[in-house]
Amino acid sequence: MERVLASTFGFLFLAFGLMLGSSAQALTISGITIATGGTNTADNGANGGGSSDNTSATSTLISGGTVVDAVAASVSAETRYASNLWADASFGGVDAVTTNSYTLSLSVSADAGTFYDIAIDSLFQGVLVRVDDSFSGQSSASVSAVTMSINGSVSVPHSTSAQLLALGYYNANQAFSEAGSSSLTGLSGTTTLNFVVDWTSSADNSDSDEAAVLLGLDEAGGSVSGVSAGEYGNLSPSRVQADDGHFINVSATVTAIPEPGTLVLLGMGLAGLAAHRRLS
Repeated sequence: MERVLASTFGFLFLAFGLMLGSSAQALTISGITIATGGTNTADNGANGGGSSDNTSATSTLISGGTVVDAVAASVSAETRYASNLWADASFGGVDAVTTNSYTLSLSVSADAGTFYDIAIDSLFQGVLVRVDDSFSGQSSASVSAVTMSINGSVSVPHSTSAQLLALGYYNANQAFSEAGSSSLTGLSGTTTLNFVVDWTSSADNSDSDEAAVLLGLDEAGGSVSGVSAGEYGNLSPSRVQADDGHFINVSATVTAIPEPGTLVLLGMGLAGLAAHRRLS
């Protein structure tokens, strides 16, 4: 009987060791919070001559999640800030300047012993629009380069700005696109990322012309219905509204996993087997 018990305990220790040694670890992106920042110009619904309008919105496109740890396994999250600015100077000039500002925070976490890298990709694209409502008028639109920081210091570089100066006898659209990237390597445990993003948009008009900076919001049927510069449906060539705005993609990838604990527990199992042999 003692021999059977020793043998049984030996094999139980061995099986338990194999089970724990192969238990799954996890890499997770969670806690995503995105919102317009404190310096973001307040939305307004102005319409008609001599007025301007701006709107903004934030959204989460990919909400992160969890993957089982294995080298090269990855999980990602993506967010979007969209905005629209237009100026229609039917009765005198309008120089509308807005600050676009938003914040984003999220956490990346892994179990003890797992190491990972984080890749951060940023895409900023949209279209500047000028509509000729009066031959004698003129208008222009512009956006500044993006300023983007992480945890108050690490920055994602953006260097391109777009500008369109369209004088008063033709319609014009100018698309722009710029990208930035950064990476954090050799991380473990929990990493919290706090992003602060901002830039300025400008629409400047005189007489009866229109200008707009479109970054993914279409005002057709809304507060600027009838103002051609503020509507994606009036663009030629056409443009996909959902492709515009400022996007942040965060991707975490496992680079190393813990050494299995199997050997330690396997030794316990072998000790049990040795006890069995001594009793036999």
